[in-house]
Amino acid sequence: MATQVCHNLHHDTNDNNISNNNNNNNSRRSSMHSFAGIESPGAKLSRSLGSILRHFHHPIPTSPSNSHPLFNGSNHTFDQVDRLESKYGPYIKPIDKKKHLGGNKKNVASGATAVIRLVQPRDGSPILAVKEFIKKDKNEDERAYRKRMQNEYCISKSASGHPHVVETKDLVLDEHNRWCTVMEYCAGGDLFSLLEERPTLSIMEQSCLFKQLLLGLQHLHKLGIAHRDIKPENLVMTTGGTLKIADFGVADVVQTCFEKEAHLCHEWCGSENFWSPEMWTLTSAQDPYDGRALDIWSAAVTYYCIRFHSLPFKCSFYRAPTMKHAVPGSPAMVAAQAEDHGDKGYQQYLDQRQKDLLQCHLWLGPSQETSNNEGLSMEIRSCLAHLLDPDPKQRWTVDQALDCDWMNNVEMCDDGELPNGWRHYHCAHKIRNFY
Repeated sequence: MATQVCHNLHHDTNDNNISNNNNNNNSRRSSMHSFAGIESPGAKLSRSLGSILRHFHHPIPTSPSNSHPLFNGSNHTFDQVDRLESKYGPYIKPIDKKKHLGGNKKNVASGATAVIRLVQPRDGSPILAVKEFIKKDKNEDERAYRKRMQNEYCISKSASGHPHVVETKDLVLDEHNRWCTVMEYCAGGDLFSLLEERPTLSIMEQSCLFKQLLLGLQHLHKLGIAHRDIKPENLVMTTGGTLKIADFGVADVVQTCFEKEAHLCHEWCGSENFWSPEMWTLTSAQDPYDGRALDIWSAAVTYYCIRFHSLPFKCSFYRAPTMKHAVPGSPAMVAAQAEDHGDKGYQQYLDQRQKDLLQCHLWLGPSQETSNNEGLSMEIRSCLAHLLDPDPKQRWTVDQALDCDWMNNVEMCDDGELPNGWRHYHCAHKIRNFY
């Protein structure tokens, strides 16, 4: 039910302008662009800000403590903060760089607010990943900068301890006084890379990956956390093939241990190709939506990407009505002003599901050929039809998805190993070296 992630959550509203963000050189587009060959109606949207103050499900680590400058608002001293290199070890250069994630000779990946680097602990323990937060820009005040880091670290730390969620270990400073989150490193790469490297995974292996994703989401939702940016880039793999949810940069706490009911999210964020239809109706940062229902839709879109290497829709709207009170740059305004009116295939899906949920052309895959193409099985169709319900109130929860016939019949591996001695191969081609 309620999570013990925090005591307070404050939402800072800011003007999220899709058009302006399209010019942000630090933003990267949704991963499936290279699969679908399409342009998004808007750029990746700005990150929301939150404040998670105390009352963790897991104890707050001894470093940082509650007297930590990040948490007490101090601008003067970093004396009590552990240093990355002295506590863990030096940075090492990655051999495997993900260009679609902004990787280069120093970074595994990079984004608008942080870069991912690797550290080799001196004690010989496994390599760790370090999310190095980029110092605040001139347009961001100190309070907002601290709240952004605090939000991400606290949520990811609280969500740790589950096999399908990346483990967050510590918050430290590097030699340049940049805040760094230390995490487990999943050397199998991200799901997007796996789909490129192994395009012919069996249906059972694809289903195993999806079940792992749902189990990770179930853990988050039970803690009262909405991830809000589920997509192949944000799902990482161990070398054996265990899928883990990563990147809590736009995650939101929707229910604390002190709340009987979950509250709705505000501010649009994440990746628009994985947005549910209700996101395109938001007229301002004050409009509410169900963050966990968004996760469910995004997870279903992710499965479609796993199965067909394609997006089901380039966007989940078609001929959106003009809303007079919509803020310029809001999703509702962008949808109404789209020159191509959105995705005609999405409207076809809506029309067809009214007649028969299980006979939509969508279930045949991108080609939608009817001859010699059975497409998805009826069990899979039945589940996805409920996960891709355009009505967020009718859309299945993660518990309902895991309880469906399809998921109950999926034999899930243990880091690749199956009980009968066989194994799954949804993993990296080889264990990579990083020296």
